[in-house]
Amino acid sequence: MTNTFIDAFPDNKDDVKLIFDINERMLAEMFSGTEAPKPPYEMNLFELIKFGINNFRKKPTFMKYGMKNAKDVLDKLTQNPVLKSIIYSKGIFPMVYMAYAYRFNVIGKDYYPTDGMQAIPDASVQSFVANGGILKLNKEVIEILIEDGKAIGVKTKDGNCYYANTIVSNASPQFTYDLLPDTLLQKSKMNQKLEGKEIFPSICTLFMSVKNSYDFGNTSCFSFLSSTNYKDNNKRFIPENCPIEMVVYPQKARDTNRAVVALIPVPYEYHNCWETGPNRERGEAYYKLKSEVTDVILSRLDSSLGNEYKNNLTFSELSTPITFERYTYSKNGSFMGWAIDAKNYGKFLRQETDVPNLYLVGQWVFPGFGVAGVMASGYYLAKNFLKLDGTDLEKDYKNYFQ
Repeated sequence: MTNTFIDAFPDNKDDVKLIFDINERMLAEMFSGTEAPKPPYEMNLFELIKFGINNFRKKPTFMKYGMKNAKDVLDKLTQNPVLKSIIYSKGIFPMVYMAYAYRFNVIGKDYYPTDGMQAIPDASVQSFVANGGILKLNKEVIEILIEDGKAIGVKTKDGNCYYANTIVSNASPQFTYDLLPDTLLQKSKMNQKLEGKEIFPSICTLFMSVKNSYDFGNTSCFSFLSSTNYKDNNKRFIPENCPIEMVVYPQKARDTNRAVVALIPVPYEYHNCWETGPNRERGEAYYKLKSEVTDVILSRLDSSLGNEYKNNLTFSELSTPITFERYTYSKNGSFMGWAIDAKNYGKFLRQETDVPNLYLVGQWVFPGFGVAGVMASGYYLAKNFLKLDGTDLEKDYKNYFQ
């Protein structure tokens, strides 16, 4: 990849070498551990000090560059605005620099399930059911049931109650805590812990189906952005000026068209929260705005790609931040949990809440964002549960992979 960038930026050869040398060293340091790290909130003072010293000693590149805002690091590494923008195009969000180094390492080198992304949750459900689990869909929880200050179950919209010794929520904590009764003493304290924590930017997703005859030139990922987007205030993005990241997904054998998804970081607050009501009610104004934004994005894609891109579309549907919030209970339509810029990164929530028997899992708790982070979150929670039964999950993992 370094040589490809040097060919594209011959006048910035030294900058390119420096950037990718830093990235490679940072990734090597990030993946140098031999076991899952202990969550910081479980460390005592001595362990925290030791952890910090070891990071500075064993991960100098990561500590020097990785935990700083990407825009600040890029400004130091090169003066070429186009080169900065290409590095930024791997994220199009305000993040610490290590997130961009990580994405350069994994994007394009990952694998896509033969039967599509749905194959992953399908396999999870099969395993869940095979082990005695009962799956209930379209059962919206409207209340977490409390008895003697402890969580004992949930009540769903259809009036049914389900009881259990352990309640786990993967919805954002803001929505989870709203399900607790106001009379619960811990509720106010739990909400106070969320005050001042910034949320990762929201996202719009334009889902598209493109005729198979359209030629993408063997390219699966496109980025459309200006040379200043890397340092722009993302809260001011509008459809006309925001960066766009577009992914062309692999085809399954029976597919007649190409599945294409464009990520568009237009804020949750755009046009009075997308012209919704006080409780995010969606009416005629909301759908009109969605249509207008779709037209703007499609025109921008058509202008950049040429070859009559819009004329080869067979379907398009925009999901707004309101859509994400409505269907996933992710606060403000965030798809990465808490903000991960230098000011906010590392302020993790723990899986265990102040309410006995109530736990959190997913992108909003340690270790945070991304598919790997969410999976790790499940690992840490399962590790704590199994420990109560005398099972050492960490030891079992080591034995399994040796």
